[in-house]
Amino acid sequence: MNTKTFIAAAIAVAAVNVPLTASAFDRGCRHAVECYEKVRSPDVYQTVERQVVVRPASREVVYSPPVMGTRQERVMVRPASTRLVRTPARYRTVHKRVVVRPARTVYDVVPAVTRTVYETVVVRPATTKWVHRRRLFRGEQMCKFRVPAVTRRVARTVVVRPSRRVRRHIPAVTRTVAKRVMVREGRVHKVHTPAVYRTVSRRVVVKPGERHVVRHRAVVETRRERVRVRSGGEHWVRSR
Repeated sequence: MNTKTFIAAAIAVAAVNVPLTASAFDRGCRHAVECYEKVRSPDVYQTVERQVVVRPASREVVYSPPVMGTRQERVMVRPASTRLVRTPARYRTVHKRVVVRPARTVYDVVPAVTRTVYETVVVRPATTKWVHRRRLFRGEQMCKFRVPAVTRRVARTVVVRPSRRVRRHIPAVTRTVAKRVMVREGRVHKVHTPAVYRTVSRRVVVKPGERHVVRHRAVVETRRERVRVRSGGEHWVRSR
């Protein structure tokens, strides 16, 4: 605590504890060793300079259009081509004697000449056999008997003249036919057609368009302003 504050506090305490009249207070001040007065000091102002942003910094995108020009160009109207041309073959009709069936030799079979003859054939040949007989008064007797042959008349076919092969010649069979013969063969050759060009004017880009960013700085100006440096207040000042 400083001296002025202490003195002001002591005076305030004394004024509260010892109530005095105005005349008594005036008489006391004349005889007092030290007196103080309460005064009010005004606010203290000062003019200062301050930077103020009038326009902030910014960016702007600027587009530059392309620069166009005209250029003569040779362009293809129709491309080259190659095609195949076929020349057909030439024919003519000729008449020719051809063999339909060739000559040949065949053999005919002449059947055999036969006739029927009759003859007697022995079916069973003659034989002998023994016969045993028993007689009443003369006893037993063995007799040999002859058995005649058994024959039969049969028909038989005999060959009077045997079969034979007779050679026979068959002449060839021919006829006239029409035949188509080639006089000249067909062929294939290539025909080349060159490309067709023409000159045209075409717009071309001489310089392409561009985009670039333009940066604008902030605009700042200095302004003078009056500002309060210290606030005023009440304090005690020694009167004498």
